[in-house]
Amino acid sequence: MGNTERMASSPERAPQRIRVLDNATIDRIAAGEVIERPASIIKELVENALDAGARKLTISLTDGGLTALSVEDDGHGISEHDLPLAFERHATSKIASAADILQVGSFGFRGEALASIASVSRVKCVSRIADLDLGSMIEIEGGEIIRREPAPRNHGTTVTVSDLFYNTPARRKYMKTPQAEKRAVMKLLTQLALAHQDVRWLVKTDRDVALDLRPATSLTDRARDLLGGSVVDHLARFETEKGGFSLGGLASRPTWTRGNREQQYIFINRRPVENRALSQAIVQAYREVIPAGRHPVVIAFLQVPGGEVDVNVHPAKTEVRLLLEREIFGLLKNSLQEGLSLRAAEDLRPWIQESGQEPPALPADGSEPDDLRAYFQRGASAGYEYKGVPQGQGELFGAAALRPSEDASSAPLPGQEFAATDDSTLHSAPFWQLHRTYIVTQIRGGLVLIDQHNSHERILYNEAKEALDGGKQLRVPTQQLLFPAHLELTPGQVQAWQAHDEQLELMGFTIEAFGGQSVLVQGIPASLKNWNEGRLLLDILDDLAWDDRPSQENQVDLLASYACHSAVRAGEPLTLPEMQNLVDRLFATDTPLSCPHGRPTLIQFSLAELEKKFGRS
Repeated sequence: MGNTERMASSPERAPQRIRVLDNATIDRIAAGEVIERPASIIKELVENALDAGARKLTISLTDGGLTALSVEDDGHGISEHDLPLAFERHATSKIASAADILQVGSFGFRGEALASIASVSRVKCVSRIADLDLGSMIEIEGGEIIRREPAPRNHGTTVTVSDLFYNTPARRKYMKTPQAEKRAVMKLLTQLALAHQDVRWLVKTDRDVALDLRPATSLTDRARDLLGGSVVDHLARFETEKGGFSLGGLASRPTWTRGNREQQYIFINRRPVENRALSQAIVQAYREVIPAGRHPVVIAFLQVPGGEVDVNVHPAKTEVRLLLEREIFGLLKNSLQEGLSLRAAEDLRPWIQESGQEPPALPADGSEPDDLRAYFQRGASAGYEYKGVPQGQGELFGAAALRPSEDASSAPLPGQEFAATDDSTLHSAPFWQLHRTYIVTQIRGGLVLIDQHNSHERILYNEAKEALDGGKQLRVPTQQLLFPAHLELTPGQVQAWQAHDEQLELMGFTIEAFGGQSVLVQGIPASLKNWNEGRLLLDILDDLAWDDRPSQENQVDLLASYACHSAVRAGEPLTLPEMQNLVDRLFATDTPLSCPHGRPTLIQFSLAELEKKFGRS
């Protein structure tokens, strides 16, 4: 018998009547929307405690919360009369009518959390308000009150939950291991502790103290306690205010990234939330400065008027809907870009030492001394006198040891020695080329290795981007070719050229149709070192061939391709003036620490690191 015959012979299912479910089933279904795991319970209980004005919280877990968990606070407490009501569905002190929902300022307001928790576990709650000498206790199993009586306690509330999902074994079997549940709780508490630096947090797990945080005076101190000093040392502060919205926090510089988004925390009115637009704003802010697949550390606090955010989107209140989502997207993106150390990086600028001069020291308060500020205003390209290379150092300095007036092709042979013309004025040049790939120079407090290709990429990318953003008045200068270049294009290259003709013109290319699939190149960007007789332009068009996206969307791809193919290559010798010019132009950009693909342009080595290597510390 075939499958069709077997299906045809199966008995038809009789139609079922619609019935109203009993309260116990309704409660357990509702609980599934709010309570997923022990971390869900901790979240609801801790938020209730914070709403009650708690300044000290003690959280205890047994087997990751699967066997038991408790939250103890020193908040306002619950009166004996209100205690049973707290475990009723849709009973809350946070709102009085539907109109209050849009202006709610507390963490919880649905009135379902405690009722949902009590319906799928065994709960004991002891609470006392400050005005009374004695508190009260209530015990609930599966949503039914089994015991009530007076109980001693300091003011505040303690809620103990045990045997989670004891009456719904189908849900229980989907719980993870105790260690996995513990990790979920600790991740949640990390978020909440970041948002509430003025609260004392004590977390106990199976008789061990997992977390003990005293009130912190700043977000930086709290982040150091939770994320570690190695992370916080790479964080920069950002903040802005616009149109009634305020935004601030900490974010990592492009030199510090992670392989996942685990350390990205977004808070709206101090509530940890998930919002795709804000997460995408972080991605866009870092798009050009970190490699694909890497993610920054971000702690962002957004304060918005109550009517501008809907926290009633998700039963667990983790997702929110923003009324002015587009505006807030731009606010976060721009604030991150402005607040990061991408545009400062003053401490990484080359420092040119004069005879007997010591590097300027920063004052204890972190402000710049007048001479340091003047130095940076003067620019890293302040003139220097080339005195040759110390005797016996030709092999180390290579082609970069040549005087600016000498030709780079006459690089010294390995081991060739240069003698200074005057031993009394002997000193080394401020830049050296290492393996014709990296530029070495000293900075205040150490040295840096600068990748010549990545750095030139950043320079060309930014110059071209400014030209495209500014239109005709900011177009990149064009160098007219003595003999126009005739190029044969493939169909894909023709499509790319036609789609980006105006953009290529603003970037310094002068291209004319020459019949069929041929073009005539009359001019190229003046900043190009070598365009390889047209190969560079063909490579750019190859990268963009058959791209059907609108030009405004693939503009970044065009700029990145142009910068990559046009930049000086690893292995190319550079003269001292060329290195000087490259470094000056790099630090003139607003993002000198990475190339458009997110690769670093330089690596810093502090004097402390060097001294440690040489056993001085």
